Amino acid sequence: MKLANCTQCGAVYVENVHGLCVKCLREEEEAEDLVAEFLREKNKASLEEIHQATGVNHKIILRMLKRGRIQSDAVISYPCETCGAPISEGRLCEACSNNIVRQLKPDEWQPKPEQPSERKGNQRLYIKDLLKNK
Repeated sequence: MKLANCTQCGAVYVENVHGLCVKCLREEEEAEDLVAEFLREKNKASLEEIHQATGVNHKIILRMLKRGRIQSDAVISYPCETCGAPISEGRLCEACSNNIVRQLKPDEWQPKPEQPSERKGNQRLYIKDLLKNK
């Protein structure tokens, strides 16, 4: 068992995947219920409107959006974790996501060299020639 400090209140707790102590996790779940109920009633809302109506901290609302726990039709933007560009869902912008994919699969993103054609001028290509090359 590893001990850690809660990222929200600083209390010592047994480490879990949420990074929060039991008390703060319970409070966040209650806040999530408040926000979800508000968004059911008023589907399109900005971050500030959600905060004003529910009293839930901006950080908690953004954390819920990043984790995909709540969704809103409104454009609520927050910074990409890599470059800081404004995004409305997930943790990375499209450019940073593509950059990671390019690094993981470099062969798919590099242009393939063109193969020289054996035909010259007005020569025709017959099926027999194609089969012979295989």
